[in-house]
Amino acid sequence: MPVQALTLEGLTSAEFKKAERLFRHAARVQVALLIISGLTIFVTAAAPTLIFAIVSALLFAAWAALDWQYRASRGQAERGRRMLLIVEGLGDDVSIEEQRDVEEGFSVTSDEGRNAENPDFFASERPRGNARLIELLEESAFYSCRLFRLSASRAWSKFALFTVACLLLFLSSITIADVGELTSGGRILCTILIFLISQEILGNGRDYGKAYQALSTIQARIRAVRSAGYPQADLLVLLSDYNSAVEGAPMMAPGIYERNASELDALWRRHLNDTLADRRGRETTDG
Repeated sequence: MPVQALTLEGLTSAEFKKAERLFRHAARVQVALLIISGLTIFVTAAAPTLIFAIVSALLFAAWAALDWQYRASRGQAERGRRMLLIVEGLGDDVSIEEQRDVEEGFSVTSDEGRNAENPDFFASERPRGNARLIELLEESAFYSCRLFRLSASRAWSKFALFTVACLLLFLSSITIADVGELTSGGRILCTILIFLISQEILGNGRDYGKAYQALSTIQARIRAVRSAGYPQADLLVLLSDYNSAVEGAPMMAPGIYERNASELDALWRRHLNDTLADRRGRETTDG
């Protein structure tokens, strides 16, 4: 990998790791906010209720700040990824001005970027050009498609867990609350459910699923582009659709790749072997 691409890959990887940390912290703050909101059901004294309200407001402010930082970091990481695919795939030189503009946008340090560098980040050994870019897209779509599917499963499980917890919380409040308190508890339950539905838990599950479906079709289109001899226009459309699918979804569930890396790597190697065998079979038939 050229020095330019290697530096960009390291900075991009480090930025993605930072975005994942922020995403994880924001999710934890959401959980804490839901717990505090639930506890107010069982509190009737004014002082503790006021304290809970202040804590909830602070947690909400913390979540908003973390979410803003996460989205900024994720956006910059995606920008680096887009440029990396072009530089590493096609080998086209990017202007100094454009390089500087992208590099100045990273919020991670140069040392963090160097520590995150991986010369073997891409498996393709083809020379730079359309054929290499399609292989980079194929590899990226292969992993992303499966990771989004796993992330969707986790998000839907989390949504089910929180929904059941909210219902149990409401039912338990019936045994200890009078009519006035029950009305208050009902309002809080509605607030919690609206929060769950409108925020990442339900939205993430839906968006992960959409990304998985989009990437599933892209993998079939990759085979068609390869069979057609890598036409430039089709390749650019495919690249745009891939970027749209990935960037339209939330950050993949934290830790999902690490837990499934061995299995995914084995599947990818098997896929490469099958693809190579199929290609050789077609060449033999054509010959």
